[in-house]
Amino acid sequence: MSLLNLKTRFFLTSALAVSLLISAGCSNQGSVTAYKAGAAGLGDQAPDFSLPDSTGHFVKLSDAQPGWYLVLVFYRGHWCNACLNQLLNLKQDFASFAPLHTALAAISVDSIEDSAAFNDQWRFPFPLLSDTSLKLIDAYGIRHPNGHGVYDIARPTVVILDPHHVIRFKYVGTSPVDRPTDNEIISAIQQIQQIDSHPSHP
Repeated sequence: MSLLNLKTRFFLTSALAVSLLISAGCSNQGSVTAYKAGAAGLGDQAPDFSLPDSTGHFVKLSDAQPGWYLVLVFYRGHWCNACLNQLLNLKQDFASFAPLHTALAAISVDSIEDSAAFNDQWRFPFPLLSDTSLKLIDAYGIRHPNGHGVYDIARPTVVILDPHHVIRFKYVGTSPVDRPTDNEIISAIQQIQQIDSHPSHP
């Protein structure tokens, strides 16, 4: 496939994401582009990462199952009720993602210990990854300075990566409750996969 056709596909996916979120009723203050100029955005190769999960095991982007899509859910912290609701909804709908060959991972600035206690309480079926240095959060341009008192945290964000680890969808919330629903995420995956299954030809 030519570079031109690849760029066309990314443009179509970007337009699709905007249309999907606006029509679905998400806050129009949200953004599917990078929150901070120069950050990883639509059509970019996803930043690599190696982050510990709630057991202390390091999870890498390269660990993703070949041929699968990946949804990264950046949440504010274990103390955030809106984040808990989002993660519990994803837990409830978790079985809907496997048929789409899609894996999930949730990322916050929480320590391994906080993530472990959080996971012990709620038993999430996806890993909770700790980005205490905000390295990946900054790579996506979604740091919220003093977002939790004097502490910097991530803005609520959902990113969808394709099997080549290219960013195909990015939504950055502007408030704790501004985030796509599970149905909107699933619809975005389905429409991205529909584009991928019908590639453009020269």
